[in-house]
Amino acid sequence: MSTSISEDRFTFSLPSLSYIDTSLEEQNTFTARPARPHGFVEWLAGRVAAFRTWNAERRALNELSQMSDRELFDVGLNRSDFGRMFNDATNEDLRNRGRLA
Repeated sequence: MSTSISEDRFTFSLPSLSYIDTSLEEQNTFTARPARPHGFVEWLAGRVAAFRTWNAERRALNELSQMSDRELFDVGLNRSDFGRMFNDATNEDLRNRGRLA
């Protein structure tokens, strides 16, 4: 079988992807809605939301701390990542990258 196939049928270009495609990430469930202090109820609701966020982050960090180094490596983390995981300032570049796309 000596059928000639044109080269353009097999050429394609990959889209320019970054290492992390932020459009495929889950919504961040750990951020609390900023409270607008118009009254005591709104202020209290903001404090409750902030406490829930803190507690969820604390439980996640506690669970990650109990994992072995091998298990952390399997999910793409190491122990030095713990300090920046829930710090908004260090993750701002990822959020900005998602807005530009």
